[in-house]
Amino acid sequence: FAAWLGSGWCNEEFKTSWNFDEAPWRDVPKFILELKIDGETVLQSDETWKCLPETAITFNALRSGEYFDARLYDENWNTLAFDDANWENAVVDQTPPTGLFRECLAEPIRECKVYSSISRMKTGEDRYVFDLGQNMSGYSRIKVKGQAGDTLVIRYAEQIKDSGELELNNMEHHYKESPFQTDKLTLSGKEITWSPHFTYHGFRYIEISGLHDPDSISVEGIFVHQAVDTRTEFACSDELLNNLFRMGQYSVWSNMFYMVTDCPTREKLGWANDAQSSTEQILTNFKAENLLEKWLYDIYDAMKPDGAMPGIIPTGGWGYTWGNGPVSDGVLFEIPYRLYLHTGNKAPLVRSLPWFDRYLAYLETRKEEDGYVHFGLNDWARPPRRDGKEEENVVPASFINAVLAYHFNEIAALAAEFAGVSKEKYLTAAASLKAQINKDFVNADGTSVIPRQAAVAMLIYYHLTPDEKPLASQLKKLVEDADFHHDCGMVGLRRLYYALNEIGLPDYAYKIITAAGYPSYRAWFDEGGTTLWEYWNTADHSDSKNHQMYSDFMSWIIKTLLGISADFAAPAYEKVTLSPVFLDEISFAKGSIETKYGKLAVAWERKDASVSLSVSVPRGMEVIYQGKRLKEGENQLML
Repeated sequence: FAAWLGSGWCNEEFKTSWNFDEAPWRDVPKFILELKIDGETVLQSDETWKCLPETAITFNALRSGEYFDARLYDENWNTLAFDDANWENAVVDQTPPTGLFRECLAEPIRECKVYSSISRMKTGEDRYVFDLGQNMSGYSRIKVKGQAGDTLVIRYAEQIKDSGELELNNMEHHYKESPFQTDKLTLSGKEITWSPHFTYHGFRYIEISGLHDPDSISVEGIFVHQAVDTRTEFACSDELLNNLFRMGQYSVWSNMFYMVTDCPTREKLGWANDAQSSTEQILTNFKAENLLEKWLYDIYDAMKPDGAMPGIIPTGGWGYTWGNGPVSDGVLFEIPYRLYLHTGNKAPLVRSLPWFDRYLAYLETRKEEDGYVHFGLNDWARPPRRDGKEEENVVPASFINAVLAYHFNEIAALAAEFAGVSKEKYLTAAASLKAQINKDFVNADGTSVIPRQAAVAMLIYYHLTPDEKPLASQLKKLVEDADFHHDCGMVGLRRLYYALNEIGLPDYAYKIITAAGYPSYRAWFDEGGTTLWEYWNTADHSDSKNHQMYSDFMSWIIKTLLGISADFAAPAYEKVTLSPVFLDEISFAKGSIETKYGKLAVAWERKDASVSLSVSVPRGMEVIYQGKRLKEGENQLML
C-alpha cells in the first residue's frame, strides 16, 4: 500500500474571507487504514509504515493550487521495486480526531471528461493562454519536456480580457493577498505528463508562463466532479433552451464536490441558500441522492445546540452571523423532503425530525416584537434596476421567513407522520403562520401588499390565500410590466415559473426563460457563457461565471414541456400524471427521465393543427394522461 497525502478541506493555512485558517478542526494531513479479509484484520497503519515528509508536491491547498517539482519525483515510489531505505518511520498521532467516523455515502470524484485546447494566444514574453472552449471545474493536464529547473506558472480563469490577460472576477478581494487558482510545475529535463493531485479550479482559460517553446507542450482541461450521472434527457426545437439546459448541467456538475457548492473558482463553499434553490432541480435531473444524503449529515453537524445554522456548510465558524436565516437554513428541510419525493425514501425525513424541532424552536427565539423573524437573506441576488436607483417595495426577509417557516412546519408534520408521532404542533404552527401572513401581507381585495414578483409568486406557490384569482391578475401584470423579464432574486425565481404554471400562464414562464436583454439567461449565452452565471449584469466582472443557484428552470422544462412531475401521493414516480404543455413557440420537444421502474420517455411534435404525442411507459409505473391510464410500452396519441 502507498498513499500520498494532501491538505484537502482540513488544513487551509492562508487567509480568505471565510477564515478557514482559523477553523478549530485544522490539522496536518493524517492517514488511517485497516484492511480486513473475511472479518480478520490483516493490515493496519502504524509506526512500522514508512513516511517521506518532503515530496515533489512542495505546496498544496484546495482553494489555491499545487506546486510540483518534477526533479524530486520518482515514478516508482508506489511500486514494490522502490527502495524506501531513506524514508522515516511514520509517527502515530496521540490525539486522533474525536468526530464520528462514518462511511462517505457520495460517489467518488472522478476525471469525467477531457477537453483539448481550441486556441492559443501569446500574451507576453514566454506567456500563452489556452482556450478550452468550455467553462468547467477541474485542472489542466500538461505534457511537456523542458530545461531542468525551469518553472511553469499555470493560472486559471473563466474569462479573459481583449488583451488576453486573465479576468480574475474579483478573486483577489477574497484571498487577502494569498495565492489563488495557480499551479506551478518545475521541470526535470525529462518529458512529464502532469496534473495536480490536491486542488481543483474553475476555468475555461489556462495561462502558462515560463513557456519558451509553445509547440513543446500539450495542454488539456480535465473536467472533474462527483461521478453523478444525469437522470434526464431533453431536446426541443428551441436551440436556446437546449443550450441553456446544457449550461445548467455543466454548472451543476461543476459544483458537486462532497457538497453542493456555489462555484468552483472563488469559494468552493457549500452555500445553503444556493442549494435550497436548486435541490429540486438537482434531484429531477441528476442521480444525486447519495451526494445530498451525505451532505445532510454535514448539515446536522453544522447546527449549534441552540439550533442556529451557518450560511455555508461545512464551516470553520464563519456564517453564523451572515448569509444564514431561513432562506439558507431551509436546506435542512428541503433535502430530506425532496429525497422522499424523488426516491420514496422516508428515512432522511424521519432522521431529521429532531433537527427540525431544534431549528423551529430556534426560530421562535428570533421573533421580534412584531411577531416576525427578520434576520438572514431576503430575495438574494435580484437584478439591480437598469437606472441604478434604489429598489422600492423590496420583498422583506420578514415575509420570506414567515412563508418558509410555514413550509418548514408542513415538512416537519410529514416527517412526524412517517415517524409515528403526533404532527399536531406543526400543523397548528403552520396554520398560525398562514393566518398571520394573510392578515399582514394580503390586501382586502386578495392581492399582495408587496407588489413584487417574488412575494406574489410565493403566495401562489404555497397556496396561502383562499382565492388566488386576485394574485393571478397581479402576477400577470407584474410580468408584463417587466416586459416578460424576471424582476426578482433567487427566492422569487425558484417559485415564479411554477406560480405562472399554476395560474395558467406557462407561456409567460417560457418567455421569461428565453427573454433577450437584461436581465436574462440569454444574455449570458450571448456573451459566450457555457455555464450559468452568478449575477445578471454581464458587464460586471466581479462575480463567478459558474453558479448553479438559478438552475431550477431545468426542472420547469422537464415538468412543463415534457409534463413529467413526481407525485407526493406516490413518490419515486410510482404514479405520474402526465401534463405536457404544447407551447405555440415550440414545434417539438422530447426527453426522458430514469426512474427505479426504468425510463419514462415523452416526445411530441406539432403537425399543422394537431399534435402527435408519444409516451413510452416502463413496467410497473402508472402514467395517467387526460384522466386515462396509458399502457406499458409505447403509446401514440394524436391531439
